[in-house]
Order: sequence, then structure tokens, then C-alpha cells
Amino acid sequence: MARTSLRDTLPQVIVAGAGAGPLPALLAAGDGMHQPVGAVLDHLEGWFDPMRAPDAMVCYLASWVDLDWLTLPESPTRARSTLPGGAAPLRDLLCASADLAARRGTVGGIVRFLEVATRRTGFAVEDAGGFHLRVRLPEGGEDLADTVARIVAATKPAHVTAEVLAAGAPATDISEVALAPSPTASAPVGATAVRAPAGPDPGPPAPPATPPAPPSVPPTPAAAEGQP
Repeated sequence: MARTSLRDTLPQVIVAGAGAGPLPALLAAGDGMHQPVGAVLDHLEGWFDPMRAPDAMVCYLASWVDLDWLTLPESPTRARSTLPGGAAPLRDLLCASADLAARRGTVGGIVRFLEVATRRTGFAVEDAGGFHLRVRLPEGGEDLADTVARIVAATKPAHVTAEVLAAGAPATDISEVALAPSPTASAPVGATAVRAPAGPDPGPPAPPATPPAPPSVPPTPAAAEGQP
């Protein structure tokens, strides 16, 4: 796109006398004010390319494909990626967003999302039965537990529970895992499962106490003497 100066938009009679006076300085100031806008318009296609757009624009593009829950606002006009690798894995997720959306809620879709978001392989998703999933981290991936928990909570089917375990960790009892809150756009998700606190069995509830009988009312003198 060819850049146009304000001088080229003026009538010829004014341009003919623009060699002296304050007009050249005013035209130069106007061109300088338009330069940032012109630079964006000259390369407009790059602002919508996940691999070429600035980091702030990448976070905005993430909101177009329902990935803004992986970003954190820093100001009314700027946000940053919350992934461990910064904006780079978020760019990869944008490029793969169509495939990830088509496979969302499946075992393969969860594993693929985790691999792209963390740039690590070795994740395993196990069906533990009872509408419960176990997601195992790769070897040495314990530092990814929080990120993986957020991603699993947002990408798993809404009717199942899930837990994140380190590689080789023993499986927990499904009865100890309760359903976590569903992810929403306004509230970011933390852990994917909540364990019930252990404690003694309180037993059956005690029966209610028998209410006391109402006090008897003494007879009046007339009733006691048999008078009407």
C-alpha cells in the first residue's frame, strides 16, 4: 500500500505556495501523526496471522476462538498469556484451534491440547470408570500440574470429573473425588477435582427428642362444685 502524504490531498493552488511559511511544518507534523496508522495499514494482514501478530494482538485473537481463558488482562487494552511458555504456545494453539475445537471433549483432543499448550509430550488420559478421568503428567512434568489442571477442567466433558497425577503416582479412589465447578469465562478454573476431607463416620442421625407434654390446667371453682 503506497503511503500518501497530506500534501498530495491539498488543492494545487495551496501546494504551489507551500514552499514557505508555516504550511510545510504543519504538513510534516500531520504526516508524522498518521505514520503509526499507515504502518499498520501497510502490513494489515500480519496483524491477523498468529505467527506474525504482536503479543498483545495474539491475546486478542485468542478471544475469537474461545481461548481467552488462557490470558490475563493487564490493562483495558492489553493482556498477556498465562501459559508457561508465554505467547509462543498460545500462537500454536491459535493455529491448531480448528482441529482442537473439532476434537474437544475426547481423549485425543485433551492430549493434543496439552501437548500444544505445554510443548511437551508423554501425557496420558485414563478412563477410570464412573465418569472419571485420570490425567498423568509426563516424566519430570510436575511443574506443569497447575497449568494442566486448568486445561483439563476447560476441555474435559462437563459430566465427568478428573484428576491430575504425576507419572507413576498411585491412583486414588474414585469415591474420594467430587465434581469440580464448571469453567466459565468470568472465573478461571483452578483444580479439576476436589477431594473430600477424611474423617470418622458420624453414623445415622439421632432421632428427634420427644416434645414435653403441655401443662394441665386446674379446674375453676365453679366446675369443681358442679355448678353450671
